[in-house]
Amino acid sequence: MAHSRPARRRYELALWIDRRVGPALCALVLAARRLLRPRRDASSEPVRKVLVLKFWGMGSIVLATPLLERLRARYPKARIDFVTLRENEALLSLLPGVDRIVPLDLSRGAPRFLIETVRTLRALRRERYDLLLDLEFFTRFSAIFSFLTRARRSHGFSAKGSWRGRLHDVELPFNAYCHVASNFETLLHGDPMVAARQQGPRLPRLAAPEEAWRRCREKLAAEPGWRGARPLVAVNPNAGDMALERRWPLERSAELLGRLCRERDVDVVLIGAPGERTFVDSVAAASGAPESLLNLAGRIDVAELVALLEHADLLVTNDSGPMHIAAATGTPVVALFGPETPALYAPLRARDGQEHRVHYLGLACSPCMFVHDNKVLSCWFAQARCMTGIEATSVLASVDALLAPPAPRARLRAIDS
Repeated sequence: MAHSRPARRRYELALWIDRRVGPALCALVLAARRLLRPRRDASSEPVRKVLVLKFWGMGSIVLATPLLERLRARYPKARIDFVTLRENEALLSLLPGVDRIVPLDLSRGAPRFLIETVRTLRALRRERYDLLLDLEFFTRFSAIFSFLTRARRSHGFSAKGSWRGRLHDVELPFNAYCHVASNFETLLHGDPMVAARQQGPRLPRLAAPEEAWRRCREKLAAEPGWRGARPLVAVNPNAGDMALERRWPLERSAELLGRLCRERDVDVVLIGAPGERTFVDSVAAASGAPESLLNLAGRIDVAELVALLEHADLLVTNDSGPMHIAAATGTPVVALFGPETPALYAPLRARDGQEHRVHYLGLACSPCMFVHDNKVLSCWFAQARCMTGIEATSVLASVDALLAPPAPRARLRAIDS
């Protein structure tokens, strides 16, 4: 089945420009910097305005929330602005610690994106930020963007041969053996050993407005298979357009859904973005029990998704943004990893007693997708064995383990209904 990947196409175009044009631009900007703006130590100066950059990755933005929390604690009176792509704006509006969101829209094409970027840079230059944290891993665009904001001090990741780090005042290596959230914190401390000392900080608790849950519950109640007093298991069979290779095979997802509907007394709700609706429909049809499933893929907005995951008893998901959103709401997660490693992206915890189960085969060829090459898959096989080798029976066992004893949220939903 053909699958539309507009986000992937935009991402690949951005990567192509970054790789082909980025090094030359970085060299030019770096030469200009040496002539016009030599590095200076601004660490002792007061911080009144902070700018954070993270363009790609909804899940990575969630993983940046511990950093934002530390920022607020260190600079309680500072204004914290966040530059990201417009598609992340709705989620960022729910996260604590951000005073202003500065969105850029890549969906209208590269020329308009560049025009909007120039306009945004002009506005940001007038702000004269005291501190800038570039959370992108190795893109030249964010390094150039950081330099052109004229922030008094900027921190960013660097690597030999990447032609980007020397545009930051403070350069830090990305530690591929430590969690991404811990790596983010090194940018604030300016100390690469911070990531090595802590393996995954706690996430600040994420919550949606009550109105969002009311809207979501109305959509659930309209589904023929909805019961409401049973445990609610959310299933995300998707992995985002930028890395479909992280997706569990359709037949495995369908087997899990069918067994959940036939063998367990639970409500099963499917989630996904509007562009993923066709694939989710095909998974539901292949399960053999589509009439028992609550298919909300493409039918809820970001706030409603957060509310749904907040009230769910469990999420079963591939390595993806919803995995981190669910973890941030305090919901237990059964996570499936293959091309990427849970050492970097395992779901974190937002509350005491929150448990997760991670399925990762750790094959000799795994992982084969890395942040330093912008997550371009280099799989040896026609279909990723790290994902095809995960059995539905073992995932179902993890579901049973996290649902026992019966979670209280189902009883609360019954009272609220």
